[in-house]
Amino acid sequence: MNEAPKIGLDNVVIAKVLSDSADGISFGEVIALKGAVNATVNPNSDVAVDFADNGPFFSASNRGNTELNLEMIDVDVDVLAQLLGQRKVNGITVETPLDQSSDYALGFRVWLAGKDGSGNNRYQYFWYAKGKFSVPETGGETKTDSLNFGHISVTAQFVQTQFVPAGQETGTICTHIRTDDPTVPASVKANWFNAPVVQTASDPSELTVAISYANSKVTFTGTKDSGASFVFAKGSVIDGQTIGVLDSNGALVEGEYAVGTTASTSPTIVFTPSADAETPASAFVTSGLKDSFGVGATPVIDTSL
Repeated sequence: MNEAPKIGLDNVVIAKVLSDSADGISFGEVIALKGAVNATVNPNSDVAVDFADNGPFFSASNRGNTELNLEMIDVDVDVLAQLLGQRKVNGITVETPLDQSSDYALGFRVWLAGKDGSGNNRYQYFWYAKGKFSVPETGGETKTDSLNFGHISVTAQFVQTQFVPAGQETGTICTHIRTDDPTVPASVKANWFNAPVVQTASDPSELTVAISYANSKVTFTGTKDSGASFVFAKGSVIDGQTIGVLDSNGALVEGEYAVGTTASTSPTIVFTPSADAETPASAFVTSGLKDSFGVGATPVIDTSL
C-alpha cells in the first residue's frame, strides 16, 4: 500500500446523533450532501517537551477538539436549518440567539492518485463521529464582466463520543480506512457509508433472526452467536429481496420497516403494515440482510404468523 496524493473529494454524508452514553451510541438516517468542494481538518494536536539534565527529557502529546471546515457549492436550506437547530415557518428560516445545534456525524470520501492491485481507483473513507456545526458566514458580491462563483463554508467542532467501544480507553473522534488496504474486510468497505463507524471490532459469528407477530406488527429480532452487540445494516433492508412479510396468498404485504439504530445484543426491525394491507401470514429473511459487521443472516422462513 503506497503513499498517494489526494486528488478529489466527494460522497459527503451526515447522520444525526440520536443518543450517546456509556451504554451505546445511535444515529439517524444517513443524508447525502451534494456539491463538496473542499474539506480541511485541524485536529488541534500538539506535543509538549519537558527539559532536564540540560536537554529534552520527556515528551507528551495532546489532542483537543477537532475542527472541520467544509466548503460546498451550496447546502440545502432545510438540511442547514436542521444542522444549526433553526426553525422554518412558512418557508422562512428563523435564526435566534437561543438556537442549539444538534450533534451530527459526518463522513466523506477522498480520492487518492493511482490504482489498487485490481486496477480500481483508490479512496480513503472517513467518519467523524460527533460534532456541532456553527452558523456559516454569508454575503455576496456584485456581478462583473467575469463570473465568480460563491461557495458556502460550514465549520464543525468534533469531540470524542461518550460511548467507549470495546478495546478502547476513550470514546471515538474519527475512524478512517483506505480501500487499497488488504487488511480491511470487504464488508467494512461495502457498508462504510450505511451508518457512522465508531468502533473497529469485527465479529464474523453467525447472525440468526427470530420472527414474531404481535399487536399487528411483525418483529425481526437478531442475535449473534458470539453474543455481541450490533445493529442491522439499514442499507441491506430491501423489501421483497432480503426481508419480507407475505399474506396468505404469498403476496408481499405493504407497510414500513423501522430499523433499530441502537447497538444491542438483540436489535430489531419492526414491520408495520399499511392501514388497508392484508393480514401477515408468513415472513422471511435472506442472507442479503446483514449486520453492522457485514455478516449475512442465516435464511429463515416463518409460516406460523
